Amino acid sequence: MKRYIQIRLFTLVALVFIGSSCNDSFFDLTNPPEFPWQNINQLEMAAVTPYNTTFSSSWGSYWQGHELIFDCMSDFIYLLPNTAADIPYSEMYYRTTEVRIGNTGFEDIYKTIGACNSALDFYAENNDIPFSNPTENDLANLRRIKGELHFMKAFAYFIAVKNFAPAPSSPDFSTLKVLPLRETFPTNIEEANQVEFGTAKQIYDIILSELTSATELLPEQFISGVHHPSYQFGRANKIAASFLMMRVKFLLGDFDGALQAADRVINSGYYKLDQDPIEAFNRSNPSQGNEVIWYALYYDDVMGSIAKVFTSMTKAHYTAVNGGRGDNWSRCPWDQFCMGHAASKYLGWMDENLNVTDEAKKDKRYVQLYYRLEGNNGDPLADPKIYETQYVHIKQPYIWGDKYFRGADGRYTNVPVMRLAEAYLTRSILRFKKGDTSGALSDLNKIRARAGLDALTTITEEDIHKERLKELAFEGDRFFYLQALGKPIGNGDRDESEVILPPYSNAYWQIPQLELDMNNPNGK
Repeated sequence: MKRYIQIRLFTLVALVFIGSSCNDSFFDLTNPPEFPWQNINQLEMAAVTPYNTTFSSSWGSYWQGHELIFDCMSDFIYLLPNTAADIPYSEMYYRTTEVRIGNTGFEDIYKTIGACNSALDFYAENNDIPFSNPTENDLANLRRIKGELHFMKAFAYFIAVKNFAPAPSSPDFSTLKVLPLRETFPTNIEEANQVEFGTAKQIYDIILSELTSATELLPEQFISGVHHPSYQFGRANKIAASFLMMRVKFLLGDFDGALQAADRVINSGYYKLDQDPIEAFNRSNPSQGNEVIWYALYYDDVMGSIAKVFTSMTKAHYTAVNGGRGDNWSRCPWDQFCMGHAASKYLGWMDENLNVTDEAKKDKRYVQLYYRLEGNNGDPLADPKIYETQYVHIKQPYIWGDKYFRGADGRYTNVPVMRLAEAYLTRSILRFKKGDTSGALSDLNKIRARAGLDALTTITEEDIHKERLKELAFEGDRFFYLQALGKPIGNGDRDESEVILPPYSNAYWQIPQLELDMNNPNGK
């Protein structure tokens, strides 16, 4: 059986746009089911649905859209001039957050939350034991499914609050009501269309509560013979919940809490930095790299979903074969976003004359996960593996992200969502901030050793910033990393936009107008 076939089986709640207009007929089913889930195997569908709405859609997903938007707003990326694509590239790059754009996935975020709420309501209505005479394995799976629902609800709300709400440092964080609050599934038209709005702080309180429950309920790993077979691949466990808690608390400025969560992830011992960096990105089968804690499954064609959104900021097309390099060369026809010269020089991967440096050549990340193309040389027969041939007006060299579509079949290459390297880098900066420079240096050198670089003997805060950007560029990290540390989000290579300064008061996007038309808490 391919992947987990249950992912094909949407529950009703996954098809509802919670928070948008509904009509009475939706709630009037001709043949309503007596029970939404009649056994533990059917309840497994409730666990699978939130993953589906999070990672799968006809083009991408709200998770992919979030990664793209905030990488494009960050300081390391560059929008190649005179290029075009069917995305709001100028708005993203020039940070015009006062307008409304597509690609935010607002509807799918609330579909995910609605799907989780529906199943969690089912648990509550049945005192957490909805089926008679459960076996020990049934009880283990009931706990695990409930934990997954709490986790995915937290994940969806975390994307929502980063997309559409003021930053924790903003004066509006605790006062401006910006997002629908959905704690239960609506049972009638009035509940569906008259939702209460909440502040960013209220949303974060929900996230922390959901993650606390998820951490208590989820198992550390898949157990054969106990858990449903589908749980083995691409599903959240206790370590993933701790990882998300680390991200949330880091962004909230709770550095002690984030450090404790990072310790739990690293000290679990299940994940290791003992493989080359490419091994996290080259799997188009059920396997995963040793550092990958949680990954989005695209390896099977059951859903027909592909991580297409990333084509806007990666060298290869999603149809790449065997990594899209060498004899299998692949270039996306519409890629627009590469690493800017300011960032390339900041990292020491380009010198002042834009030449590749010896430091870059030694770095396995640069060699395996990025790709330099020299500027167009005017020769129509130039080697596209060396020179820019797609955009003839680009005369300077640029470094492209090359992390995506790197498996045997790019269409079905899985994408890591959480990697151990991030936990080490987060712990490094947190230790540094607490004055533990030896601990910070130890963590940073683990990352450098995996990259094939010499160990540092001393450490500065800037060393950690640079190493993190080398490791996590094009993975949606940089914008919120700088925000968590209260640092300016610079212009990079931009000519027009201003630096985004703390407290980042307007550095979030507007929710769809339809939501404001129906629910207008701020008079906007």
